[in-house]
Amino acid sequence: MANMEHVQLVRRGRDVVARWREANPNELLDLNAAYMSYVRAPQVNISGAELRHADLMGAVLRRANLSGCFLNPCHLYHADLREADLTNALFNGSNMRGADLRGADLTGADLDRAILSDANLSGANLTNANLQRTSLIGANLSGANLSGANFAGASLVRSNLTDATLNGTDLFQTQIWDCNMTGANLTGAALGYTVFQDCDLRATAGLDQARHDAPSTIGVDTLYRSGGQIPAAFLAATGIPSSVASLQESIAAAPPDLTECYIACRDDDEEFARQLSDGLNALGVRSWVFSERVRGSALVSRLSSSDQEEVERWLRDYDKIVIVASSRALDTETILNDITAARDKQQAADRWLLYFVAPDDGLMRPSNRAARNMSAENIIFDLRPPALKDDGAATYEAELAKLADALNQEQPASAGVPVVDFQL
Repeated sequence: MANMEHVQLVRRGRDVVARWREANPNELLDLNAAYMSYVRAPQVNISGAELRHADLMGAVLRRANLSGCFLNPCHLYHADLREADLTNALFNGSNMRGADLRGADLTGADLDRAILSDANLSGANLTNANLQRTSLIGANLSGANLSGANFAGASLVRSNLTDATLNGTDLFQTQIWDCNMTGANLTGAALGYTVFQDCDLRATAGLDQARHDAPSTIGVDTLYRSGGQIPAAFLAATGIPSSVASLQESIAAAPPDLTECYIACRDDDEEFARQLSDGLNALGVRSWVFSERVRGSALVSRLSSSDQEEVERWLRDYDKIVIVASSRALDTETILNDITAARDKQQAADRWLLYFVAPDDGLMRPSNRAARNMSAENIIFDLRPPALKDDGAATYEAELAKLADALNQEQPASAGVPVVDFQL
């Protein structure tokens, strides 16, 4: 257990700790298993402290000195560690999900099995850091110095590696999926059984200067995302068959549309959604059904270890989303959350991506203010059965074709509700 006197010192801030360290130069702070959630101690010097099993959730430790600290493991969920000195600190198995580490110095830090999902490491220095088996799902590593770092077995999923330096970085058995690699430099990086999935590598530097210790996997989606512009020498060194590598020429000539569209629905609307998905796929729109039952759990404990981390099935990183807006769906929390999240994403990206289909009268003959507002503020495609439609209304097939056409268009959200050309 922690020395409560030491805990109170830290809670009182930088100057109090500095005076204590000056009076006790040979003693280290004992903060083992301390509860310091949301403590505010910017610029505090607790270097070398024992912090195993401490709870520092939401702690403000900006520009603090935690060099050489024992934080293996420690709970740093959404902690503010901007510009902190974390050199040679031990974070093995720590939960750092959502932590703000912008500009932090993690040189030589040990982050084996740590959770850094959604953490912000923009501009951080991770030179020679150990990130083996680390979860970096959704992490921001833009502009980070990753030279000499060990990412063996790490998960870089939807991570931002824009302008990151990976000179001499160990990427053995690393999963690199749907990452922004623009401006990243892989000169001297060690590859082997590395997986590049759904990545655009055309603006990635140093590919032809990477070291290949074993074959690697280059997804066909990566070839397409890269527009057929991956260096041939790099592909050959990964062991990819020449017949597959030759696909690049045809891809460069006619790059395909890789838009991902998900159809969100209640479980009892899934049959309708699957019919809709089949129809869209036949019209060239890549779509998948996103019913309630396929999502797993939305709740992930902030105290979970990397072995317990929930598989991220609740959310989808989509380009377009179609809401099956049945009367029951409009009263379902899951679907309403999908709509809210899509609107936020739509405004942030300034891309219209939210579409509604009506399988019944819920939006076509709205009976409450919320439904009327939703109908007025969005594009609604009438896919009701003929018995519910007025005479002369468009058929299911005609409305489906209009939906497919709308999904294939790109329109800014700032321009308001898109005008769909109904004369197909």
